[in-house]
This record gives sequence, structure tokens and C-alpha cells, in this order.
Amino acid sequence: MPNVRASPRGRWLIAVVAVLALAALRRAAAQDAGDGETLSLVTEQVILIATVVGAVATLPALFEFLIERRKRKERIALSLDDVAVADLDVRLAGIDDLLSDIADLIDRARHPEAYESLRLGNEILIVGPAASGKKTLAQRIAKDAGMERVIIVYNARNADALAGAKALVQRYRRLKVLLLLPGLDNVAEDDDEEALAELDALIDMTTERRNVLVVGTAVDFEPGSLLDNMFGIVLTLPGTPVKHAREHPIPDDARRMLLEVARFYLAQAKTDGFTLVGIAEAAAIDRIAHVARNPADVADITVLAETTALHRRRIGEVKTLDITGEIIEKSIRRVIVTPA
Repeated sequence: MPNVRASPRGRWLIAVVAVLALAALRRAAAQDAGDGETLSLVTEQVILIATVVGAVATLPALFEFLIERRKRKERIALSLDDVAVADLDVRLAGIDDLLSDIADLIDRARHPEAYESLRLGNEILIVGPAASGKKTLAQRIAKDAGMERVIIVYNARNADALAGAKALVQRYRRLKVLLLLPGLDNVAEDDDEEALAELDALIDMTTERRNVLVVGTAVDFEPGSLLDNMFGIVLTLPGTPVKHAREHPIPDDARRMLLEVARFYLAQAKTDGFTLVGIAEAAAIDRIAHVARNPADVADITVLAETTALHRRRIGEVKTLDITGEIIEKSIRRVIVTPA
């Protein structure tokens, strides 16, 4: 227990009660030892007074606990917000091309049942310069995707706020929710193990929920970093600074493994009704395996290609589930971030 000093009023109360207790003890000593009833009554008074003394002594610690609890709730309230999407006033311009490019992702968030056969995580990281409209873009996505609530964690370094967001997401089982996590590069830089663990648990808990879309934002981005591993899809705005964006050498045995993984996922896509158009299967396998850093990258690139192909058929652009070389390159850009 922390060393809490009593207030002047608290010390005065303790002194008064102590004096009363001492007076009671003196009266007890003055009584005839044979007078059992009187002695018993005085003893009970002493016990009562001692109990009051103990209670008064613990008041400062109790007050300190209640004050700290109130401050904690205030910190959570400042770090966490829950708003109706209908109440958002989204003003966004200059990124019509980007909105058109992610139409398939927005459609998947709006109609998750139409993409139920695809095993695609629902987490997106938006990376761009400061004040470039990352948070506003996320809110625009929420509106276009028909979301009903936006849960915003303004300070993702606050583990209590992250836990509160997790509780809100769990409560909204029937509503479509966008979980917005701005400024995540600050969390990664702080290297706060508790906050990082809570953030990872929050994303893991929400990634399989069909009614939830997780959108994080960051200014700085480093390929292969913690943020890169947390989010399967990365969208970059114009002028995005990318740190250490170089190709990491992969041993020959690992590269051969990635070729086999790419071959497996493309074969599975063909089984599910997707067709490679305008690109040979061997070329598609080689291209994906060349840029991927691990099997998870291969899986993400393939399923994003399937998402785009399915969306094109849904809007009537094509009649079959075609995966073209252009679609593969688009999927690679969403997973493997390189300098502009």
C-alpha cells in the first residue's frame, strides 16, 4: 500500500478518538475489579472506539483510491470515443482515385456475406504524412461501407482505453462497427509491452468478426515492423515516408518454400472457380514468390486478388472470376509497401 499521509482534519479526528479511548481505559481501571458488568460494558466501548480509530486511519488511503479510480476513468474517457456514423461530417477531397482503387475492400466491408468464402482479415493500415486525411479517410470508408458505429481509440498507448474498446466491440454484436486506431506508429516507438499486448489482443479478437472493420493509421512505416505484421492490408497515401524499404535477401531454401506455397494457394483459387487470365500460372507463381517475405504474404496477396476478382464480377464488369496480372500487382502493392 502506498505511504499516504493523512490530511490535517484526518489527524485531528484520530487525535480526538485516541483521547476518548484513553479516557475509557482510565475509567475501566478505576472500576472495581469485581464489577463484571461495568467492566464488560467499558471493554465493549473500548473495542468500538478502537474500531472507529482503525476506520478513520484508513480513510486517507480510501480517498486516495477513489481519486485515482476517478482519474483513471477520466483518462479512458479522453482516450476513447463511440459515435454514430450517421453523425459524422466527412469532408474529403483529392483522393478519388484511391477510393476507386479500394472499392472492392469497401464492398467487402458493406457485404461481408458475399465474400464469406474468402479468408481475408478485416484489418487495414492507412499510412501517410501528418495531416493528410488518414482519419477522415477511415471515416469515409465507414460511411461508404454502411457502418453504424465508429469506436475511436485516440491514445492507443493507454492499455485501459484499448480494453474499453474491446468491451465495446464485444457488446456490438448486431451492429456494423469500424474500430479506428490512429497514431499507431507512436505506440510501436514507445515499446510499451502492456499497451502492445493489449493492442495485439484487440486486433486478434476483432479480425474474424464479420461486423467489424479495423482501421489503423500511421505516419511512419517500416516494412517488416510490428505494425506491418499486425495488419494484412496497407494503404499508402501520396508522399508516404517509408523507412528502410529495401529488399531483404531470402535464402534459396526459403524461396523454394515460398514457390510451393504460392503454387498451393493459386491451385486452391482455381479449385474455388478463379481463373488466371493474361498471365501464365508459372509466371504468377514466380512473381508472388519473388516479392513475398513469408507464407503469410503469399496468402494475403492471393486472397486480395480473389477479392478484387469477385468484386469485378459482382458489379458486372466481368462474368467470370478472372485474376489478371494487373490484379496480382495491385494485391502485391497492398501487402508489400515500397517507396513511391
